[in-house]
Amino acid sequence: MSPKFLFTTLISATVALGIILFGSGAIKANVRPTIATETQPLPVSVTPFTLETGYETEIQFLGSVQASSDSLLGFEVAGRLDAVTVREGDYVSRGQPLGQLDTEQQQAALRLAQAQRSEVQAQLKLATLNRERTERLVNQGLASKADQDDANLTTAALQARLQTTEANVSNASIIIDKSTLVAPFNAVVAERLLEPGTVVSPNNAVLRLVSVGSREVHVGIAPKFADTLVVGKSYNVSIEGERVPAILRTVGDAIDTRTLSTLAVFTLPTDVSPRVGQTVTLVMTEQVYAQGGWLPLSALLEGDRGLWTVFTITARNKESAQLQRESVEVLHSSQAYAYVRGTLANEALVVSAGLQRLSPGMTVEPIPSIRVRD
Repeated sequence: MSPKFLFTTLISATVALGIILFGSGAIKANVRPTIATETQPLPVSVTPFTLETGYETEIQFLGSVQASSDSLLGFEVAGRLDAVTVREGDYVSRGQPLGQLDTEQQQAALRLAQAQRSEVQAQLKLATLNRERTERLVNQGLASKADQDDANLTTAALQARLQTTEANVSNASIIIDKSTLVAPFNAVVAERLLEPGTVVSPNNAVLRLVSVGSREVHVGIAPKFADTLVVGKSYNVSIEGERVPAILRTVGDAIDTRTLSTLAVFTLPTDVSPRVGQTVTLVMTEQVYAQGGWLPLSALLEGDRGLWTVFTITARNKESAQLQRESVEVLHSSQAYAYVRGTLANEALVVSAGLQRLSPGMTVEPIPSIRVRD
């Protein structure tokens, strides 16, 4: 074998070995190790569920604002309405004249009665002098006992007539006085019901007055709640969304057969003067005894048959936990919370938000949120 052949063979073997070694290295360089990956727990907000024996709920009753005095004002005597001196919305003071009847006939009747009284007074004066003179004559034996009796009888008759005429004068004066309509209290003219020229009868309403100052609230209340009210105690009423303290003045005994309610009257503070007739709401609380607890509405997911679904934390370890689905019944809701009952244990951790992305058995990371309704 020639040296050239041996060199060529050696070179070929070296190249072949290099190719093998290079290929092996290239293969090793392209191999990447497989790393096992784990699903990270989903962060969820949780709130502790606290068992309670019951809850308070607000009960509302509608009522209206009334003036402490609200009167239909009319004349006590008949006549033709001559003048009404005020208009709706006018403020009037106690004793202020508001209207007037035509008193022409009454003035004539008064003058006649006064004249008759004067006539009888003169006759009585003469009769009295005559009686005194007759008494002297009887004492002197110049007149009989019968003359004295006649004088006494005449005097007594005229005294009776004088009383009658004085009564006629007084009656005519009273009618004239009552022909002027006056304000019985400080008030505002709420309604003007009749106009001048109208012939009125006694007690025909001419004006409606409402008192100035404090207002009252009249509320119809269900008897079972009316029985709990305490006269003199303060209760909240809502006027145009603002709560105002009102003192209970009286509670009626009778039940309105139409509304099946009892009338309660409250006095508003003097610095609160809503319009008469304005609607108000009496706000009361009722204690409902039912074991359960409060949860935010965001912790509830609609379930079946009128129940609701919540997710609670189970099988908790140091860093993660699993979810469990439970059903609850909503007994009452108030703003952003609901009072529920079910099988939830006291201090159970309930997911408080993001329920749509959850499912039972899911691994989560509980994150405490603000405690409910502390």
